[in-house]
Amino acid sequence: MAKTSANIRMYRLDELGDCFLVTFTSGASKSRLLIDCGSFRNTAASMTRLKRLVQQIAVDTQGQPLDVVVGTHQHNDHVSGFVHCKTEFEKIGVRRVWLSWLDDPGDAKAHNIGKDHNNLMLGLAEARDRLHAQVGRTAANRPTARRSLMVLDDILGFYGANAAGSVPELPAKGIANLKAIGTEDPVYLRPGRTLEMPGLPASSVRIHVLGPPRDEKLLYRKDPRKGESYDHALANHVLRANSFLAAVKKRSSTTTTRDSAYPFKQAFERRGSSGSKELREMRSRYRTQQDHWRTINDDWLLQSESLALYLDTFTNNSSLVLAIELVESGKVLLFAADAQTGNWASWEDVKWERADVSTDDLLARTVLYKVGHHASHNATLVDTFEKLGRADLIALIPVHKKDPNITKANGWKMPAKNLFKRLVEKTDHRVLQMDDKNPASCDPKKEPAKSAWKRAGIKPKVTAESIEVEITG
Repeated sequence: MAKTSANIRMYRLDELGDCFLVTFTSGASKSRLLIDCGSFRNTAASMTRLKRLVQQIAVDTQGQPLDVVVGTHQHNDHVSGFVHCKTEFEKIGVRRVWLSWLDDPGDAKAHNIGKDHNNLMLGLAEARDRLHAQVGRTAANRPTARRSLMVLDDILGFYGANAAGSVPELPAKGIANLKAIGTEDPVYLRPGRTLEMPGLPASSVRIHVLGPPRDEKLLYRKDPRKGESYDHALANHVLRANSFLAAVKKRSSTTTTRDSAYPFKQAFERRGSSGSKELREMRSRYRTQQDHWRTINDDWLLQSESLALYLDTFTNNSSLVLAIELVESGKVLLFAADAQTGNWASWEDVKWERADVSTDDLLARTVLYKVGHHASHNATLVDTFEKLGRADLIALIPVHKKDPNITKANGWKMPAKNLFKRLVEKTDHRVLQMDDKNPASCDPKKEPAKSAWKRAGIKPKVTAESIEVEITG
């Protein structure tokens, strides 16, 4: 059996996003696998950058079509490139497309889940737009309303709707384009399946599917339990509030009719100056300008955060997770997309089609980890990650530290502090970020990282367009 190597390019988006090209070489044969292509925003700069990177992919594939393109899940930062650069991908050529079972139109469970998911997404977009219209002019004096609108804008941004009035549909278009772009019918993957990488001699490279889970409880599970996360303080435990959408639709700043969703009996409702002297005095004190920050009128809006995170959690947990095995050497590349807690937790119960495959064995042989969910706190479960046992492990993090979602006040913690610390320990400083802004200890040109990369037999290559590593057989 010929030795098989894998060249991995992490393309350098100037914001949050994933785009990885894996080129396999086995003897005289080559095969090319693209995993995702997208960035968070849809600005002119974002689209220009994506087009330039897709042009670079055309160069890196040396005029050959992509043997397989994988769309891991319906988030803008993973599949927007298949919308903005559809023509460019058609010129490159795509032979096969692999998607999650959740994108399969013939799967009854996927159809029902997708319908509910889409309804919630559209409902949140409508709620966000109504709230912008209702509180936009006074949001500066309403911190709870301002925060809730910010969360809704942030989450809806993953669907290409990060501005009031924009429709959350772009990632769905990306998946639709992928379904049509291949010369063969798309393949929808379930956990436990093993595929051969096309274009190579038999048993050169096997692709093992770890997620997303079929168990709906795990699909919706976001927060790590005790001992499952490296960053407990960052976990958000806001309860779901299913009444939020209905409440927003009923609320209007111009109507004087009683809200039918009012939670108390109408007999106890008091309006205007009615009621006792004590009640009138209490209302007067409640409305004083200096104590405005203590009012609770907008606290119900906090439900929007729960619902938005619920939507985001489901989509991330729906990520297609692949363990790519270089059979001759036994080395494994783990691409976890944006898988969060529920997806990771499902891997130990995967029923494999092949009797010679086990999850723990794949994890133990992993030499490259594409860090899940941009190294956030609610991915990379402790117990599972600790099963990655090879001394030559490396980690790639698709994070750009100047992304506005990270640099803003109280911005996203990517990479999460404690997780990053453990990644550095476990890889012996072989951690590379998409923006090439690594801590001094992880600079591959300096010690201690320089010697650590040499021990692993890898020399990272950094260009303006990508960060490249070669895993030899």
